Amino acid sequence: MGLLILKRDHIKQKTDLLKLKTIINNPVTKELIIGQLLKQVDNGYTRLEQMMDNMADGKEPQGIREKIFFNLMEVIRQGIGIPQDQFPNYLRHPNIRRTIMNVAESARMYGVTMPQIFAAPLMIVWNLTYVCNLKCKHCYEDAGSLRPQELTREELSTEEKLALVEEIAAANIPTLSFSGGEPLMARDFWAVAEKAREVGLYLSMNTNGTFITSEVARRLKELDFAYVAVSIDSAKPERHDEFRGVKGSWEKSIQGIKRLRDAGVTAVLSVTLTAFNFHELRDMFRLGEELGVNRAMVYNFIPVGRGRHIHAFDLTPEQKEEALQIMYEYMRNGGSLCSTAPQLGRVCLEQGRADLVPLAHIGAKKAQELSILAEWIGGCGVARAYLTIQPDGTISPCVYMPEVKLGNVRKDRLLNIWQHHPFLEALRDRRKLWGNCGVCDYRYVCGGCRARALAYYGDPHAPDPGCIKNVAYLDRVKELPYRAAASH
Repeated sequence: MGLLILKRDHIKQKTDLLKLKTIINNPVTKELIIGQLLKQVDNGYTRLEQMMDNMADGKEPQGIREKIFFNLMEVIRQGIGIPQDQFPNYLRHPNIRRTIMNVAESARMYGVTMPQIFAAPLMIVWNLTYVCNLKCKHCYEDAGSLRPQELTREELSTEEKLALVEEIAAANIPTLSFSGGEPLMARDFWAVAEKAREVGLYLSMNTNGTFITSEVARRLKELDFAYVAVSIDSAKPERHDEFRGVKGSWEKSIQGIKRLRDAGVTAVLSVTLTAFNFHELRDMFRLGEELGVNRAMVYNFIPVGRGRHIHAFDLTPEQKEEALQIMYEYMRNGGSLCSTAPQLGRVCLEQGRADLVPLAHIGAKKAQELSILAEWIGGCGVARAYLTIQPDGTISPCVYMPEVKLGNVRKDRLLNIWQHHPFLEALRDRRKLWGNCGVCDYRYVCGGCRARALAYYGDPHAPDPGCIKNVAYLDRVKELPYRAAASH
C-alpha cells in the first residue's frame, strides 16, 4: 500500500483519457472494441494478448480495433513514463500484462469511471502471519507475543498459501505485498515468495527490518522484490525502542535498511505518524537521506488493533494539515515520498502543482506502472483497487479494517468477493459519502480515508476526521480522541 508522486504532461493525458472514456462508455463501441479484445480465440488466449504480442514484436496495427488498442497502450506508456523504445519489452512482463488485462476487463464491466472501479484488485496486501518479535503500540493486526496463540494456529497452511498465490495470479491481480505480523517470521515465507515470483507477481514487503541479514537481503534481491519498506518510529533509538516495546530494535532495523541498500534492493523508510513522533517528521526524512533509502513512506495512524488503546496519540486535524504541508515541501524539494494519506493529493492541487499527482493505495513503485491520472485512480483505493488477506485467510477491505470480514479464501473465491460483496459495492459509490467528503471538490482525487471514518464514526461513508475540512463534524465522533491528542 502506498502513494507515488508522478511528474508528467497532466493535461495531455487527461485529454487522451477523456477521449477513451467517450469511446468505451458507449455500449455499442465498448462491445465492438473491449468485448472483442477479451474474446478467446486460441487455447484460452485472447485477442488482447495476441495484440500485446504483436506490439512487443514491433508489428504495425491492423484495422480500427488494433489502432485503438495501440492508442490506449500509448496513453499507458506515457503514464508509466517508459521510453517508447523500451515499452515493447515491458509488454512481455507478466505483471504488466495482468495489469492491462485487468484494465480491459474493468472497462468492459464498469466502463471508464471517475474514480475507476477495477474488475480485480490492483494490489493484494497479505498479512502473512500473526507472529512478530516486537510489541508495537499501534499495531493494526495486534500481532506478536500479545496475540492469543490459538489464533496463530489458525493460519493458512503452506499448501493453502501456495494455492492462493496461483489464484491471485489467475485473477489478473498484478501486485502482492507481504505484511504481518512480521512476514519474515512466517515459517514458509520463502516458499510463498518463490511461488509468487515464479508466477510473475510484482512483489513488495513491509517489515520491521530486524531479521534482514545480508543473506536475507541477497535472497530478496534474487526474487526481484520491487521494494522493501522498513518501519522506523523515531529518529532517536531510545524513542523508537520505547514505541516498539523491545530494546535494541532501532539499531537492528537500521542495519536491515543498510543491508537492503548494499544488496541493491529498493529500500523504503516508513513511519506511522502519531503525536508521539509528529515533531520528528523532518528528522525522519533526513534520516532516510543519510541512510540512502530510495524513498520515504508516511502512514496514517488508525486506532484499530492495539492502536485502540492509544487513540489519544492520533493527530488533530490541524497537526495533520501541518504534516501534509511538510510532506509537500519535501516532495517539492525533490524528495521521493509515499503516503496513505489521500489528502496529500488535495494539498498538491491546492498548491497549483498538478504535475505532482498522488496515487493512493498502490504499491510504491508499482503505482508508476499502473496509473495514468489521479482522478482515474481516485485517492483511497479501498474496494476499488486494493484488498487485504489476513493470516487465517479472512478477506478484509483494508489492513486497517481487520474487523470487517468479507469471507475467507478457504471457502470463497477472491474475485467473487471482490465483484459482488455488498460492503465493497457500497464503498465504491462516493455519492454515499457524507460530511465535507461528500461534497468536496477533491473527492475523486482524495475521497478521505474510509478506514479512519469507520474507526471513528462506525460508518465507512462518514467524513475522514483527520481532514481539516471535516472539523465541523467532529462532534459526531463516538469518542473525541482529538481533544486528548492536542495535549501531546
